[in-house]
Amino acid sequence: MEIYSVDKDKVIKAYFLTGRITYQYALDHLVGLIDKLDIQRRFQNETFYKRLEIDFQEGCITPAITIAFIKPVDLDNVPTIPVLQGEITQDIEHAFVLDGIQRLNTLKRVAAKEGNTLNKNSYLYLNIIICPSRDNLLYRMVTLNNGQKPMTARHQIEILAESIYDFSAYSFKIFTEKENAGKNEKAYKKADILNSYISFLSNSTNLDNKKIIEDKLDELVARKIIESKIANETVDFNKILSLMDRMTGSDKLYNWLKNGNNLIGFCVGLRTSFTQVNSYNNEELETAIDTFEKAFKNINVSTIKLSRERRRLASFYISKIGELIEKDADELTLLLAEQI
Repeated sequence: MEIYSVDKDKVIKAYFLTGRITYQYALDHLVGLIDKLDIQRRFQNETFYKRLEIDFQEGCITPAITIAFIKPVDLDNVPTIPVLQGEITQDIEHAFVLDGIQRLNTLKRVAAKEGNTLNKNSYLYLNIIICPSRDNLLYRMVTLNNGQKPMTARHQIEILAESIYDFSAYSFKIFTEKENAGKNEKAYKKADILNSYISFLSNSTNLDNKKIIEDKLDELVARKIIESKIANETVDFNKILSLMDRMTGSDKLYNWLKNGNNLIGFCVGLRTSFTQVNSYNNEELETAIDTFEKAFKNINVSTIKLSRERRRLASFYISKIGELIEKDADELTLLLAEQI
């Protein structure tokens, strides 16, 4: 591996490096990264890449592969290129491939064919992102790949979130629709967690709308994430998961968060009030949620779309909890009604 340059990405607060590797290095160290996720981008039909297979054997130069690391950075004291090159080489098995999965898979396929004429000393060029924030990295991934098919913004987020968030570190479990949560364990639906994450990134409670066709909805998701300026936020979703972990210790709070609409509203609201909410203990949060539920029950549900307004009002309440936590249910009812 050779690193040529290092710059600062001031938007996502990351190091951005350029360099190159040989085909052999890619086969030894990068190809394995594209298979390590449970849900990976589907490989395109091999016939689409027949020309690239031939080109690889003739020593072509492809657009740069983009890989990334989640690591602390100090933009005021950027390490030297030799130091960064050493760290990257040592930690390469922890990298994520953000762009170039199809090219690497094609290279792997060519190398496995008998009689190939691949020159393994030929070069692939690299873009390397070292970013301290998982959310900022996802933002960059969306801006890199928005509009490409067949990988939608939602799928990009699902893939990377599966890899960079270690859900096993928490006391709660995650289960899919095909799985069942254990009778005596606290667990959240994976779909609810991912929808909440997408809502958090996009700062919107209305991105699971069945009235919008899927392709357009995916376009709107990417647009909202880009416009939400998540890279300027100090709240990382990892902090929210840690807060959820603590709150899950309360049966009352767990049952409230287990409702997918509540969870979405909660996560979006925390973009502006995380420090305040995190300062409350579980007993204080139980009282706050009780007040919210009493007020919400006073809303005439026949005049609203229940799921949409639950998400939106939960977000409103959580985002302004410092101002609203002292309100009683009657006062809060009037304030919630004004938001509808």
